[in-house]
Amino acid sequence: MRKRRVHVLHGFYGAEIPYSCTYIRLLCPLSHPALAERIELTHGTTETMPDCDLLVVERHVLWPYERQLDGFVRVLSRCRQRGVPVVYELDDNLLDLHRDEPWETHPGDSLRAVVAFLARQADGMIVSTPALSERMARFRRGVLVVPNALDERLFGSAPDPFVSRSPTVTIGYMGTLTHEADLRMVLAPLRALLRRHAGRVRLELVGGAAERRVASLFEGLPFRRRDPGQEDLYPRFVPWMRQQLRWDVAIAPLGDDAFTRGKSDLKYLDYAALGIPGVFSDVRPYRETVRHRETGLLAANEPEAWAEALEEIVSDGSLRARLAEAAKAEVHGNRMLKTNATRWGDAIETIVPGFFG
Repeated sequence: MRKRRVHVLHGFYGAEIPYSCTYIRLLCPLSHPALAERIELTHGTTETMPDCDLLVVERHVLWPYERQLDGFVRVLSRCRQRGVPVVYELDDNLLDLHRDEPWETHPGDSLRAVVAFLARQADGMIVSTPALSERMARFRRGVLVVPNALDERLFGSAPDPFVSRSPTVTIGYMGTLTHEADLRMVLAPLRALLRRHAGRVRLELVGGAAERRVASLFEGLPFRRRDPGQEDLYPRFVPWMRQQLRWDVAIAPLGDDAFTRGKSDLKYLDYAALGIPGVFSDVRPYRETVRHRETGLLAANEPEAWAEALEEIVSDGSLRARLAEAAKAEVHGNRMLKTNATRWGDAIETIVPGFFG
């Protein structure tokens, strides 16, 4: 079977470093050994592309920001001339991000126009969640859902049960700067817990908000911020997590609005893969995956509910162990690329029948 050349046009940090979501959603699955005999993968960040049989466009990517739409018109026009099909991949509801917050400049109407253009004009579209598929259905029919899966080449096999050598229970949280509001949502019950269990419970944060601002929120409490430093590139960040994070509990608060309903259960996947039991907001992204009291705890977005869930899980070591083992078995058994990478090949074949011959 002849390999098909697939090129991914993606976003980037700084010196053209792919986003973490680029690795999770595209580079890891499309380079997985399960597809190695079918796909020859290239990727880049500019309109200049190598010859390919399929173009996959991620989110919104071309710069300068103000002229992205013009750039995508040119890209799609060249693909049409060459007979190259185009797949649009989206993992966030950018259409509704900050829509009711006109003071926020991102994403803005120009980026929303790019999302709508690509959704309408691509030959097919792949998203990460059913909610996002429902949102994009107003632009096109047949939006395909390929859920997130983790790469076992990075995460390795399921870890042994974590046995803490300290009587202190460590609560952990991971998140980007965009999740500061989520963290603030559980700030009161979290601070109260740390005060109530002074010396027996501590908090560690990886990302989440600006360092000084976060430090001020937990002043005088057992708190520290973990900085991955140069390990923030996703293929280096995952091994850093595996080596450095020794958490007894992890939390994933998430607001409930049009934007967040389209998000995925990625934090559940990360925590479970590392063998860490979690408390998650009882909202659609987690409610559709986490089985309450079996693979995690779901807490309503109310201070009382989070206070109750946090108190229970830090006080009950057997509950933590049971949740961790069940979640770890679920994710390592069903949500790794070793059992999911071929779903990307199937989705491409659905959009472009006969693509792989």
